[in-house]
Amino acid sequence: MPTFDLVIASGSVVDGSGAPAYRADVGVLNGHIEAIGDLSAAQAAERFDASGCIVSPGFIDPHTHSDLPLLVNPEAHSKVRQGVTTEVIGNCGSSPAPILGPYAEEIRTRVTTAYLQPDWRTYGDYLDRLRGVSPSLNVVPLAGHVTLRTAAMGVAQRPPSTEELDRMREHLVEALDAGAFGMSSGLMTPPSSYADTEELVTLAETLHQHDALYFSHIRGEGNTLFRAAAEAIEVGERAGVPVQIAHHKAAFRSNWGRMPQVTQLSEWAVDRGVDVRFDVYPYTAGSAGLTQLLPDWSHEGGRTALLGRLHDAATCSRVREDVLAFGREWDRIYVTTVHTEANKPLEGKTLAEVAEQRRVEPVDALFALLVEEDARAGMLHFIMADSDVEHVLKHPLSMMGSDGSSLAVEGPLSAGRPHPRSYGCFARVLGHYVREKQLLSLEQAVHKMSGAPAQRLGLRRKGLLRYGMDADVAVFDPTTVIDAATYALPHRYAEGFRCVVVNGHVTVRDGEHTGARAGSVLRRQDR
Repeated sequence: MPTFDLVIASGSVVDGSGAPAYRADVGVLNGHIEAIGDLSAAQAAERFDASGCIVSPGFIDPHTHSDLPLLVNPEAHSKVRQGVTTEVIGNCGSSPAPILGPYAEEIRTRVTTAYLQPDWRTYGDYLDRLRGVSPSLNVVPLAGHVTLRTAAMGVAQRPPSTEELDRMREHLVEALDAGAFGMSSGLMTPPSSYADTEELVTLAETLHQHDALYFSHIRGEGNTLFRAAAEAIEVGERAGVPVQIAHHKAAFRSNWGRMPQVTQLSEWAVDRGVDVRFDVYPYTAGSAGLTQLLPDWSHEGGRTALLGRLHDAATCSRVREDVLAFGREWDRIYVTTVHTEANKPLEGKTLAEVAEQRRVEPVDALFALLVEEDARAGMLHFIMADSDVEHVLKHPLSMMGSDGSSLAVEGPLSAGRPHPRSYGCFARVLGHYVREKQLLSLEQAVHKMSGAPAQRLGLRRKGLLRYGMDADVAVFDPTTVIDAATYALPHRYAEGFRCVVVNGHVTVRDGEHTGARAGSVLRRQDR
């Protein structure tokens, strides 16, 4: 028997396949699982006592927006501290590259933050930049349709010309050749929302040629939910590519209770041979930019044009009519992030409260806030029913995805009041939905957070605790694991995680980050 780098001893192994837990030690050598069994007599450079704990594969988050945060927070604190060892970036159509062509400045402006200036051009340049910071977890990249379309034709509300579509495909191929696993669409975010189904199918055919995936923030999650889900399935079916529906949900009261019917569309598709899956986060609130509350047409031309419309009285009046026609519940929309010091006290308040404080109508408070914040303010929006969330959580085609980012309780990424899912998604599933509500068995939950997303992404060496697999491991106490992050106090690390191992390196020990940065930026070609 070899001398192991690490033995995780005396734990209950939940291997990620959905099979029942069993008592065993896990031996790690050279970044891989070298043995599982009785290793009590084995020599090891380090031995971690996992008595009373679950030993599982590291969790794979198939839906994140850590593209830029990882460059600032390569330790990925909020994620690895809840057992996440792999993140998929570039979701919802938003990737930070390419920054090329006549509309490069539009993309650069969107990507630039108070703490980061982009210094890359191609998608491959960006991935090299990400590799250069040596993140603490593994990264699976996707190219975003929002960025691809902007690079090709700006923020134009029309079909692309043949030349523009070819340019989109060229940018997509460059990203795929650089290692991207596929493309994501953000069909509620201009200019991705300006694309028709034929454009998406054409790009998906390019994905098919490269054995890549199609991830979709579908075109609507409210009144158009059925048509939107059907469109995502259609794109996959026609192009012959696997489809991942992002954060599958039924939004707004009039649609609550419809998820069993909506997920049946995916079930029927699977029955006829379409490879469709979906991810879900365990919360009833979503989060996005406040600009998402404005009609699609008002975004044409980009941020500068949008702000110009809000400054023009006649056009602003038209925007106002469209916003009011939607029937928003202003007391369920919270301001999460602003950038001006004068508006910092508004973080955590509802738009109804902001309106009352300013003695204006909520829609006018929204417009004023967008103008003051250069259209960069964020929101948290309570739009879902518990019953629908629970239906998707336990559905056999679902897996867990945070829709969050790798944040930290200190530094530039600790600003504002972001959605607590960035800190607590996976811990919440284990603590609230497994232990407290018993909605899922522990084995089912772990499978949805490891084996299932690994299979979806084609990661043959991740997602399972088996001999020869990559040593990505999470060790947690099933009696105490819980999400500490709340909507009011989101910057809190999850509790109950004793040890997290990434590629054989202990990255979290007794709940504290060790500083290890052993993650890899994965390439589709190397799966």
